[in-house]
Amino acid sequence: MSARVAAPKHAGAPELPWVNPVGGLGDTLMLAGVLKQVVDRDPSRRFNLVTRTKYPHLLRGHPAIVEIGHPPPGAVLQHTDYWHDAAFGPPENRAYQILARMFGLETPAPDELYVPWPTREDDPVLFGRIPWRTRNVLLGPTSESPRKQPTPPRWEALVRALRAAGLGVVQVGTAGDPYIRGAFSLLGLTTPRQVIGMIHRFAAVLTVDTFLMHAAHLCVAPAVVLWGPTDHRVYGYPEQIHLQAPPCSDAHECIAPGASQVYGTECPKGENHCLDEVPLEAVIAAVHDAVGGGRPPSSARAHDDGRRTAAPGGRRRRATGARSRRTRSRRTDRVGQCNEPGHRDPPSGRP
Repeated sequence: MSARVAAPKHAGAPELPWVNPVGGLGDTLMLAGVLKQVVDRDPSRRFNLVTRTKYPHLLRGHPAIVEIGHPPPGAVLQHTDYWHDAAFGPPENRAYQILARMFGLETPAPDELYVPWPTREDDPVLFGRIPWRTRNVLLGPTSESPRKQPTPPRWEALVRALRAAGLGVVQVGTAGDPYIRGAFSLLGLTTPRQVIGMIHRFAAVLTVDTFLMHAAHLCVAPAVVLWGPTDHRVYGYPEQIHLQAPPCSDAHECIAPGASQVYGTECPKGENHCLDEVPLEAVIAAVHDAVGGGRPPSSARAHDDGRRTAAPGGRRRRATGARSRRTRSRRTDRVGQCNEPGHRDPPSGRP
């Protein structure tokens, strides 16, 4: 049964194309941002949305969406599987830019994400359950692809170190995700909207290539993101701290265009999984940097394919250009805050 979210079309009006959403919730945030740019540039352009279980709650009420339901026979479909584009890849053919071109936007387009509600929403019942510390980190350790996440023992070591440094750690995810010992668990207790609404209460986000990475960008929140088989140059955002795992010797057998069959499988390397090779000291240092607390007690250096370097005297500097430095300065000034409304500058279950 269709859910009408705008005025019904008049008799004789042309049939609207049906957007066919696929991928993860992070991809949906990108799709919402692209559609917002489309309708802002041409208010006459509207779409229907093919209903699927996990997408409507992020797109219902979107100004570019007229109807959510089932397309009739012969309907025109607008596909969103950007990863099948032959040009897909860094740096000018990032995921967002491919998706923007699929909807007719000129590129490069701003990496703007969007939700049709305020991004800052307080939930007294939910927030009242959390044992807040002075500074707190929101942890999103899992992905729809096991290959994009470190193993639980690795996360547990990180949580111990962060808690020992005085930081609170709150884990979000689905009820089926593994619990990371030492974190306060909200597994299975939050919707994507609630997660977006609570980000402003945290000093930083620590996650992988998944929905929470994109949500942090939507909310202009400091984030540390760990990357394995996927590339931060393709999916990440410049204001975030990216720690890219060392290249894998069997990368040709891992997540890549044309190799979607391995997306939902475990890495066969086990404890030698690439993401477990990211030094703990680098992650800990990056989190302390993100929350604005300076360097942790142990002197750590972090490298991520040239995006973070150690300057003389142990002080950190960005290795990117002026825009990234400005974004980083703005990010540091905004620790613990989240912008309103939902339309903000700039995540991912895709093959």
